[in-house]
Amino acid sequence: MKLEANDMLQRNQLKSVFGGDGGTVECRCKNKHTGAAWFDSVSSCNVCTSSWCDNHVPPGSTWTSLICTGPLGGGGYGY
Repeated sequence: MKLEANDMLQRNQLKSVFGGDGGTVECRCKNKHTGAAWFDSVSSCNVCTSSWCDNHVPPGSTWTSLICTGPLGGGGYGY
């Protein structure tokens, strides 16, 4: 496939696709049974850990799963 110069993404456009410098992802802690969810933007999925959820879910609430998603709303990981 041949691409023309105007078909190629610029460096700043690639950042939004791949989550480069300045990009954020979302860490979401959820209770599978009640549907309650707590989430926030973080700098990378490495920050989205069980201890992150422990510290961001309100006292008295229980989370049962976490997921980290990229800036395009797809991909990521969770358990």
